[in-house]
Amino acid sequence: MKNPTTAFLFDIGNVIIRFDFRLAIGRVADRCTLAPEHILPNLQPLTDQLEMGQLGVLEFVEAAAEVTGFSGTPEEFIAAFEDIFELNQPIADLIEKLSEAKTPLFLLSNTNAIHVPFFTKKFPVFAKFDGAIYSYESGCMKPAPKIFEIAIKKLGLEAGTTIYIDDLPANCEAGKKAGFQTFCYDFRNHDALLAAIKSPV
Repeated sequence: MKNPTTAFLFDIGNVIIRFDFRLAIGRVADRCTLAPEHILPNLQPLTDQLEMGQLGVLEFVEAAAEVTGFSGTPEEFIAAFEDIFELNQPIADLIEKLSEAKTPLFLLSNTNAIHVPFFTKKFPVFAKFDGAIYSYESGCMKPAPKIFEIAIKKLGLEAGTTIYIDDLPANCEAGKKAGFQTFCYDFRNHDALLAAIKSPV
């Protein structure tokens, strides 16, 4: 990375925590009239609306039940939908070290009002962050330039000295255009990140 670092801005999914929506599908499939292989594709438009803040949680669950033919309760659907995450321990260790060094840490994520309360409670690493921008609260999603503008303004970031870490190339490209020092992360090659930021962790 070129410039001195004043802060880190992390994506969440497949960076700090890995996720697999198939886990949710496996929990609800036997109570859906829709074939298992069709559940996720049919839920995707609704999930996008949830992550944009265009649907509330109960509105999403009701619409999802209608689309999939789910016969369980809203509470059962939420429980199945929320628990799809696994901690990426190498990143958690890095965040711990950065926090100990008093480095400002922030989050920028496309996510929703079901997942945020769940993962922030389940994984203590999220307590290390100084602020967060979530798509469902912002009304826009990466890679739209607007959400990066919101992050810079609301989190008080100096983009040129902030390292932004994301796993999706389109988001990384948008981060570069917003002025961040950007690293496209692959959890299968964590050492590449450590080398880029010159971290011994």
